[in-house]
Amino acid sequence: MNRAATAVLPTPIAGRTGELKALETRLDAACRGRAGLVAISGATGMGKTRLLRAFLEGTADRDVTVSHGACGRTAVGPGYGAALALFGRFGLTGQDVADRSPAAAHYRVLHHLHALVLRLTADRPLVLVLDDAHACDEQSLRWLDFTLRRAQGLPLLVLLARRTEGEPAAPQAWADLAAQPAYATVRLGPLGLAQIGAIARQVYRAPVEPSFAERVAACSGGNPRRATRLLRALCAEGVRPDAHGAERAAELGGRLVALSVHGRLARMPAWVRAVATATAVLGEDSPDLVGALAGIPDGLVRDALGLLRRGELVAARHPARMDEAVRRAVLDPLGAEELARLRARAALLLSDAGRPAEQVAGCLLQLPGTPEPWMVTVLREAAALAEARSAPGSAAGYLHRVLEAEPQDDAVRLRLADALAQADPIEAVPLLREALARAADVRARARIAVQYGMTCLAAHQAPAAARELAAILRTLRAQLGPDDELRTAVESVLLITGSADRGTVASLRRRVEQPAGPDTDGAASQQRHALSALLSALYGSSREVTVDHARRVVNAAGPVGQNWPLITSAVALGLADETPDALTVLERALRHGQGEHAAWTRALALSGRALVRYAIGAIPEAMADARTVIETVGEERCGARLALPRVVLASALLDRGETGAADEVLGGIARPQPQGSVLDYHPYLLARARARWAVGDGEGALGLLVESGRAQREAGLVNPVFAPWWSPACEILAALGRPDAAREYAEHGAESAQRWGTARGLGLATLARGVITGGRPGVELLAEAVARLSCSPAAAEHARAEYALGRALLTIGDQAGAREHLRAAADRARCCGALALARAARRLLISAGGRMREITTSRVDMLTGAECKVAGLVAGGASNRQIAQTLFVTVRTVETHLTNVYRKLGVGHRAALASALPARAVVVPDGRC
Repeated sequence: MNRAATAVLPTPIAGRTGELKALETRLDAACRGRAGLVAISGATGMGKTRLLRAFLEGTADRDVTVSHGACGRTAVGPGYGAALALFGRFGLTGQDVADRSPAAAHYRVLHHLHALVLRLTADRPLVLVLDDAHACDEQSLRWLDFTLRRAQGLPLLVLLARRTEGEPAAPQAWADLAAQPAYATVRLGPLGLAQIGAIARQVYRAPVEPSFAERVAACSGGNPRRATRLLRALCAEGVRPDAHGAERAAELGGRLVALSVHGRLARMPAWVRAVATATAVLGEDSPDLVGALAGIPDGLVRDALGLLRRGELVAARHPARMDEAVRRAVLDPLGAEELARLRARAALLLSDAGRPAEQVAGCLLQLPGTPEPWMVTVLREAAALAEARSAPGSAAGYLHRVLEAEPQDDAVRLRLADALAQADPIEAVPLLREALARAADVRARARIAVQYGMTCLAAHQAPAAARELAAILRTLRAQLGPDDELRTAVESVLLITGSADRGTVASLRRRVEQPAGPDTDGAASQQRHALSALLSALYGSSREVTVDHARRVVNAAGPVGQNWPLITSAVALGLADETPDALTVLERALRHGQGEHAAWTRALALSGRALVRYAIGAIPEAMADARTVIETVGEERCGARLALPRVVLASALLDRGETGAADEVLGGIARPQPQGSVLDYHPYLLARARARWAVGDGEGALGLLVESGRAQREAGLVNPVFAPWWSPACEILAALGRPDAAREYAEHGAESAQRWGTARGLGLATLARGVITGGRPGVELLAEAVARLSCSPAAAEHARAEYALGRALLTIGDQAGAREHLRAAADRARCCGALALARAARRLLISAGGRMREITTSRVDMLTGAECKVAGLVAGGASNRQIAQTLFVTVRTVETHLTNVYRKLGVGHRAALASALPARAVVVPDGRC
């Protein structure tokens, strides 16, 4: 036995560090003379034995006596089987516990065992560990009860691991034992996603994609044994832990769960199986409803539910819920006809009982055939409730069934399209096209056309929308006045698709630059102001009008029907240098997009935030947002057409000097067309040009920039900071020794920046003029650019101006001045994450006689020591609270470090950390990288 003054925790087991710490705390208390009894309870496979093993490993360096045993399925021989398993190593035999004369002998045995405990605890603390204690014989439990009642002041700890399924072998003895003041329980519940991911990495010894870990967690129900078996089976098949492997995990996992569930149900009476089926169909465990559906009396229903809880087929909490995988396994043996009958009956029972419409509708959604009239009423009510709680996916499901029953109801068709526009805009497009064809009134067609155009933009089908909108606009021009709001709205959407003619552009520019009039109804007013804000920003010249329209949307009272007015207004505010407001609005849009089935809504909001963050030089944060969008939507049918986040990601990679990776990202974009959305086409050309210049293809880069400039002029785009093609064109021409060829571009930028009036636009224009102007005049212009950009939110552009000024000072021989600005450029660029610029500035700084440590290219090397520890623990599956306890800091401090880690590594969530960190950084024993 080892002797040590302090306890040393063993290597943490996935997801159980808190429970392990609780056992260590109880051991510390026992060592101080506070006897304790801990029952470790959990379903089969929850890791009870593994937890005991880890605890025992941790006692190796403690000055304690440990005895470990396990119970058999039944009591055999003279009884006291558990006592023999624990004390056999100390000389206890069957003769010592032989029960010849029950009354006297039993008392003698109890005293003999108690004396043995006293002898063992006289030297050092005693730890008794008993596994499979649910099978413990009654005599041994009575002895434990007897000893613990006399254990005051003894250094004794008893650990009993028991299953929660079924009754223990000696239920009354367990009840008496649980009444002990020293009794405590450690319950092992299902593991979370992070812990299952950690197990997957242990099995595969390789990075694991979040989607794969999520599917394994769902299939295993968080049960570590089931998860490990599933992972080993997948690994043996050669299945990789990626998105494709997740599909196989679902298939094999479902089969394993079904076998387990069917096996447990087969051992239960028929009336219990009937209750399980009724509970699975109803989705609740109310005895009266379950009994009515199953045809079982209420009293038996309660007994059956108790058995199902102990069998881990329904949750132990109330109201009981069945895991979805278990639910599918319970219902799988039923035929389609029988299942439909039960669901229809369940819907009637729930409706008659006054349950919420959405609960009733959950049964109705799964019924075949056309819904009956009473069902349609329930589905309509459920849709309205789902819309009110911002759950567009649920609302769409209910409205689909309503439309099946009432295909002529165009109002339902439009409500369905509106819900789908937030959950699946591609599916919404044909519904709106059909509604357009059915609408007879020109004003009704115009309203539908606006919704259709914006949905096509979200679905990246702008050219198709443009053709429809152009035809409608011709009719509107003939029937509506030039200042009619509906005509303006249609023209606005047409313009954003990039297909409006010059006459439309000129007309709209005059109208959107007028001050906003009085607001009318909420949703229509928000849509109108959002369109006006974006149009004024892109095609107008009044920053004030842009901000006015955008803030009308932001400050509107009440909930927003759709997210695109918020996102559009945020982009407009970002172009107007109102960055804090823009980011606040996007956070609001993201909260609104948290509802179920709102992946596209969230993707669009994250795309907007990535764009705004990139514009202010928050490059790692922009990368994290862009990657999250691509991971979320990348495998969907229009993932390759979601250009904006890919453009932002590629631009950020170029800033980091990762040209090959940027080319790969840009290659995954279905190239936007000139007649497509302006929000995709011009940023795409700009990113392509930068990629060509990064590999030394100046002429190719210039060609793309000139193409963007020509297309912007033809479309009437005048904003100086939206895809400012002229700024890099001036820099490239200056580098190629052709500054005179850039004069026209610089003048164009200066003119548009003067009209727009933001510090960023004016700074970029001055920078463009400075790089093509030699000597002292050029230095003065560049110094002005630095001053202007220092007052703007564009931190990366500020660093670029500092670099240009430092380089210009070197050319005129001012090395001291050059070092000052090159150092500032390197520091600012590194803080922004623009490592390519930071390295270039450092090289020039050294050539000018300055000194600076190497600019790292490893993202992990950007982390501080504390951030590295937090990242490694998170990658290993630890929770924020567990990390705080390990590092002796507050949870808030952990959250702050984790936010910095996400930003520096360019990831969007904790599940992605394991693949972003090298193996050496993930949960080493001393917690250091």
